[in-house]
Amino acid sequence: MKKKLLAAVLAITLAVMPMLSVSASAKSGGLGDYITVTGYDPDVDYMTMMLRALKDGSAYAMQIGAIYEQQRNLKIEKLNMSYAKTTYFTDYTTAKEILAAIEAAKRPKPSYTEEDLDLLARIINAEAGCDWIPDWVQRMVGSVVLNRVKSKYFPNTIREVIYQPGQYGPVYNGMINYTPTKKAIENARYVLENGSTCPANVTGQNGVISGSGVYTSYYDSILGTTIYFCYT
Repeated sequence: MKKKLLAAVLAITLAVMPMLSVSASAKSGGLGDYITVTGYDPDVDYMTMMLRALKDGSAYAMQIGAIYEQQRNLKIEKLNMSYAKTTYFTDYTTAKEILAAIEAAKRPKPSYTEEDLDLLARIINAEAGCDWIPDWVQRMVGSVVLNRVKSKYFPNTIREVIYQPGQYGPVYNGMINYTPTKKAIENARYVLENGSTCPANVTGQNGVISGSGVYTSYYDSILGTTIYFCYT
């Protein structure tokens, strides 16, 4: 097994060495710290090679993967390709982190505006903004808004749902105007990018039980209040 691994490493090294140059001011560290790519093979799928290196995950494979990424970026630049250059091996330190970032990049970009994010964060902050309230509760508040947007019984936008007459108290008491916390913003972003965290027919959220029944609830032992998330 060790002989096969050594042979594979030698094959990779021989393949990339003619296209590399070593900086005279090299610093100690990984290969990517002091090797500059000077060429690429137009027939090589460098993303596939990067993924192979990441699957191996060893320190040496990670260094080779960093070189492949440089070659990929050079190929994109020289051939004027429509692919985006990447900096995975610069931005992250482990194979697990890079693989997660690559998978995240494949997902469709969420279709929401900065106003959507701001308004959702503000209503989350106003309804469940205390520092001690868990993330899942804040995300549930945001999820109810998203569920309403998709429901035929409510308006079709986040703004219209939040400002629908008689629905959200913070609109009337002014708390909607408070600057949301970082936590509220991040939880609003989470549901906008990942979708609702509760069933689609959970469209009720208030301090009393409503609708056809309770999906879940959160008792705030500090304030002595309960938030109910209810089915339509």
